[in-house]
Amino acid sequence: MISCVLFDLDNTLLLKKPSLPEKVWEVVSCVHPEVPMEAVERAYAASELWQGRQIQKENETGVRASDEEYFAGVLSTYRRFLPLDDSLSGQLFSVFSRNYAMEYQLMPHVKETLDDLKRKGLRLGIVSNNRPQVKQTLLDFGLTPYFESIVISEEVGLYKPDPKILELACRELGVPCENSIYVGDHPFDVLCAHQAHMPAVWFPPNPFFEMPEKAGEPEYEIHSLEELCSVF
Repeated sequence: MISCVLFDLDNTLLLKKPSLPEKVWEVVSCVHPEVPMEAVERAYAASELWQGRQIQKENETGVRASDEEYFAGVLSTYRRFLPLDDSLSGQLFSVFSRNYAMEYQLMPHVKETLDDLKRKGLRLGIVSNNRPQVKQTLLDFGLTPYFESIVISEEVGLYKPDPKILELACRELGVPCENSIYVGDHPFDVLCAHQAHMPAVWFPPNPFFEMPEKAGEPEYEIHSLEELCSVF
């Protein structure tokens, strides 16, 4: 029986505004106004898949790419969908590095969903590939009290899809992995959960995201947080 729900953060509980696809479209459309937002969304989905594979490779080899190498790989996926010259590529490098003004917003229905899960007696935790500063964002939004465990990759030196990061959260909560479920937006969130012998709820950011075969099909797929309440 599921007794614990673990959450990803970005695109799951929190949303960055402007989002990365919105910022990319803003940059590209200044030069190519004919480029549809759909092309950017497709590029974003392909890029996220590449990044998941890259992080998995780094986890397996223990060798981390430099920021320049990493973002060059991201940029290569965008070039498959967008007309990028050297000037636009340079501007996007800055965007991928998050060197632009943005702020976090709560995803719709966050607190109502968390309240409902708590009323049902479920224990809650967070597992995120993120920076420690995001904890202040959780505090500012009043989310911290909902969670008994908050595991941030840069604090613990573990990065999804390494299942050890989910296993760590479960140990902190004293709940077996098989009695927990993970909610995330990324296909490799599903892979991470399955490698930890945990069911997964997939919350894809747009309709162009694809699930790699080796990740396995998620046990549940939702398109708004309020749908999560019907899972339990």
